[in-house]
Amino acid sequence: MIATDARPPATVSLGHLDGATWALGGGGLLFSLGNLLHPLQHVDAAYRAPTWTVAHLAIFFSLPLLMLGLPSLARTLRLRGAGPIARIAMLLAVVGLIGMAPALLAEAYIAPELGAAAMEHLDATGFGVVSGVLSTAWVASSVVLAVACHRASFGPTWARVVLVGVSVALVLGVVPGPVGGMVVIVATAAYGVAIAALGWELGPR
Repeated sequence: MIATDARPPATVSLGHLDGATWALGGGGLLFSLGNLLHPLQHVDAAYRAPTWTVAHLAIFFSLPLLMLGLPSLARTLRLRGAGPIARIAMLLAVVGLIGMAPALLAEAYIAPELGAAAMEHLDATGFGVVSGVLSTAWVASSVVLAVACHRASFGPTWARVVLVGVSVALVLGVVPGPVGGMVVIVATAAYGVAIAALGWELGPR
């Protein structure tokens, strides 16, 4: 009789990855790509850039993928001992991601037609206020998710550090100009990579 090794293989094939892993992985990387394609500033010249619409649509289409995968991530964190904070992180993230959608479409299609001055006026209305409040929920969700991952001992340490850094960077990124734009782009791109990494951790081991 030939002895066989019953241990699971050391590698994981793509076919064994579940839906949440694909959703968070694909959504996270698409979110990063969209933000990396985004110009540094919201000015008239940026509206004419060839990557303007593509960047916003990439981010927009990443949102449903992220929202599909987040419940599974929250459930895993709760099972590993994170407690209610895992659900809070998910709810904050979903609220924030939903809130991004209208603004992304407005920037993709309306901003190039109206121009920067009109968009600044729009941001000063209730539309901008509501978008800002919902975006704040997403910013807060990043650090809350990092705490949940720490409590659950889930995911790579660097991903937790990145999630905390994202929240801090996005608060500092409100500074106008290209410097603030660069901070926001780097932070949001890093967020997508960290979420993709957490999605990979949901796969079979």
